[in-house]
Amino acid sequence: MRKRKNNGQDQNVRAAEGSTLMIEKFTFELHSPKIPREKIVLVKALGELRNHVVLKLLAYLLYYDPELKVDVSAEMHYKPDLFIPGDHNVPKLWIDCGKIALRKVESLAAKLKNTRLIFIKESKRELDVFKKLVEKKVEATSHLEFLAFEPGFVLSLADALERTNHLTLYEVMENVIGIALNDQIFESALYH
Repeated sequence: MRKRKNNGQDQNVRAAEGSTLMIEKFTFELHSPKIPREKIVLVKALGELRNHVVLKLLAYLLYYDPELKVDVSAEMHYKPDLFIPGDHNVPKLWIDCGKIALRKVESLAAKLKNTRLIFIKESKRELDVFKKLVEKKVEATSHLEFLAFEPGFVLSLADALERTNHLTLYEVMENVIGIALNDQIFESALYH
């Protein structure tokens, strides 16, 4: 994290957020026993933060399935970050990461009652606030799942991203993962 003076005030500038005005492409050489595919390319779109790219990458690693699609339209009003297609244009799995509008959660929960819906946040604190809002507004929540990481974990991974990345996912213990990214080690508990 860098600090920059702005009008006499110190202001944290997160390199991981990167410029939202730039498109960036990240290639990941993956090493994980669950994932036979060796390489994935993720693009940070205009207006998107690197943290969001990291959340999508973590979702890909943790919920891997050969049919899992990233940043592809599910041919519905809303677009998921990741999903697995299902019969009759109804996804089997829908994953959204980062900032998620409550209206979107309400709509998805009502329309996709037989779909596994997963919402991923950067930190447990952010997740706890989000879950309380969802529990107040959404009637049927039995098919909803939530996931978050330790504070700073996603930001640290985003800071370590390079154009070409070597990544290994490993389990430290139950509900704790480790990521070796470009010769750096990162670990986090998983919060549900």
